[in-house]
Amino acid sequence: MTRQSIPTSVKAVLAATATLAIAVPVWVVRTGPQSAAARSDGSDWADYLGSATSAQYSPLEQVNAGNVAQMQIAWSYPLPGNGQTVGNPLVVDGRMIVPWSGGIVALDPATGRELWTVAAPGVVMRGLSSWADGQGKRRVFYHQRDRLYAIDAASGVSIAGFGDNGSIDLKQGLDRDPASVKRIEPKTPGRVFGNLIILGSAGGDEWNAPPGYIRAFDVRTGRLVWTFHSIPHPGEPGYDSWPKDAWRSIGGVNNWSEMTLDEDSGMLFVPLASAKYNFYGVNRTGSNLYANSLVALDARTGRLVWHFQTVHHDLWDYDLPQAPKLLTLNRGGRRVEAVAVAGKTGFIYTFERRTGTPVFPIEERAVPASDVPGEQASPTQPMPTAPEPFSPQRMTAADLSPYLSPDERVRVTGMLAGLRNEGIFTPPSARGTLQIPGSSGGTNWGNGAVDPRTGRFYVVSFNIPAILRLEPPGGKPKSMFTTGAEPAPKAPAADAASATGASVYAQNCAACHGETKAGQPPAIPALTDLAARRTIAQVQDTIARGRGPMPPFTLQPAALRALLRHLGFAQSQVDAAVPGTAGAAVPATPVRPGPIKLTSGYNFLFSKTMLPASATPWATLTAYDMNAGRKLWTVPFGELPMMKGSGTLFPRGTIVATGGGLILSGTQDRHLRAWDSKSGKLLFQAALPSIPGGVPAVYSVRGRQFVALPVASYDPSLAKMVSKAIMPEGRNSIVAFALPAKR
Repeated sequence: MTRQSIPTSVKAVLAATATLAIAVPVWVVRTGPQSAAARSDGSDWADYLGSATSAQYSPLEQVNAGNVAQMQIAWSYPLPGNGQTVGNPLVVDGRMIVPWSGGIVALDPATGRELWTVAAPGVVMRGLSSWADGQGKRRVFYHQRDRLYAIDAASGVSIAGFGDNGSIDLKQGLDRDPASVKRIEPKTPGRVFGNLIILGSAGGDEWNAPPGYIRAFDVRTGRLVWTFHSIPHPGEPGYDSWPKDAWRSIGGVNNWSEMTLDEDSGMLFVPLASAKYNFYGVNRTGSNLYANSLVALDARTGRLVWHFQTVHHDLWDYDLPQAPKLLTLNRGGRRVEAVAVAGKTGFIYTFERRTGTPVFPIEERAVPASDVPGEQASPTQPMPTAPEPFSPQRMTAADLSPYLSPDERVRVTGMLAGLRNEGIFTPPSARGTLQIPGSSGGTNWGNGAVDPRTGRFYVVSFNIPAILRLEPPGGKPKSMFTTGAEPAPKAPAADAASATGASVYAQNCAACHGETKAGQPPAIPALTDLAARRTIAQVQDTIARGRGPMPPFTLQPAALRALLRHLGFAQSQVDAAVPGTAGAAVPATPVRPGPIKLTSGYNFLFSKTMLPASATPWATLTAYDMNAGRKLWTVPFGELPMMKGSGTLFPRGTIVATGGGLILSGTQDRHLRAWDSKSGKLLFQAALPSIPGGVPAVYSVRGRQFVALPVASYDPSLAKMVSKAIMPEGRNSIVAFALPAKR
């Protein structure tokens, strides 16, 4: 069944709503070679997040609560040119294989000795996927500039028989002109099932984003095998939850985050993102299936088994950003095979794995209405009754940071009084809406782990609100603290060309980066001195393809030339890079057909010191007993210098649980930490040479257990914009810890 309309009762239990659709399951039997994870005894870290189940768990017990304090660096591999990565290392067949900004590198997992490298500049991946042919050969897959590549794991040599001489074009097969797809490559690796590699996508957050279909390709040839239409086509379930033919023009509804495979049943669990545009949905009336849904697919065919939509008609960018977790629960003596997924909302949604029936009741509760003309916000949203949320969902002036000065406390209090602030799911507005959790969470990718022995779920959370203020494109952007009585500051214009460029900048960039280009570091970088930190080719590529939440922009040559001059590039550089006539007129912004398109920047609630204006801790680590749906403990996750218990800012790709009773993680304050998984007590911390930014890998070689993680998020260009006290110089590398070697 499909969701025809949104119920208006305040407590319509999920079983009575149509947010849950169940098809008669057809269970598949795994065929072909098993993945390495299926054969692993814990000595390998054979898949992204440790296994196809995405548990972020290792059964290894050599390092435990009693001896973890003795861990020390066993080896370190410096990334060439201070390269960067957030890639979860893959450890299989006696090799550690890691993506980094210059390509792919294979290391000896016991010593860090380099085995081979593959040059692939610009690779930005959170991990890798691999496939073994059952005859001793293994392929590794990575993404670069909208293509999927296959290489030999033993040598790094390209697989000539895969696709077009070793790669396939991911822009094909999306029901759109490939030339109109600016970006599609996912940062997260696919899941391998039998002879299939199953991929999500990352197409950006703007109006013209491509659809986020889930696709499976043959691992040998690269041939497309099946497609799941996340925006339904005519005749498919969920089609009537959109305007007619929405699949032809609406984008998003993609799996940019992570997915989970139950190899025994052949079910694939895929968390899906919001529809685009993120904060304004006049052009997409309805509940918009399968946006913000957990979908269970038959991994062999792509057929939908069941789904649950966690946010109806999303106006907040409340994606499901994290891999679902498979758990075997004890519910009153009954064994329950469950799947649980944490959201940016701060909720954990838990279901019986084969049917999608909620393990804990989920109620449709009334939420505030939109005051934006034409916007039809859902009158209710689904909210789990258990477990309790891991992130704050309301905020008042009493919840401000203790580090605010008295003057700024008064200023922020006044600003909050002028915003819509009715708790979670308050719709974006023209006057500004306080969004809590903010659009980055709640939780995010790589921030959840489970212990399958005990049914415990560990989740890292952001606790930083945002402000959503809808404005017409090209309108004069308001700063976070603009109340309407005070004008936003003007950016200086060095000459007439830069003044023209200022107009292009205001239309396309200022909503997030600010009218003075100051940005919101570290969430949104400043663009001051950009020409000294980036080449003109790099900036052009980012404009054309987008980066992270930044959408791509299509600019006429004259407008692009003017913008590049405004960003600080010399006229001679612009003349050499962009064809056209110097001084050519910049065309006016075209009027787009259809409904008025309002936009909002990603305005996080920061003070003028560029620290959050909300109360600490800004990041937390929380443990749940999922058998009972009960929170066990919460502790701050890291801290900023001289701010004990503050939590770090925007943690992503963080934790691993182990059989030794530990939670291990690199934290952005340049430490490896270990907490007791039973109590949350901090047992160990060690300084790191740079900023960590990816999920650790836990493995063993010849009986010695290692914890390896990418310590490589230091960005020299960003460091130029902040003090060295906040971001001291880092030595980007892969670092492995272990207990002292026995003599």
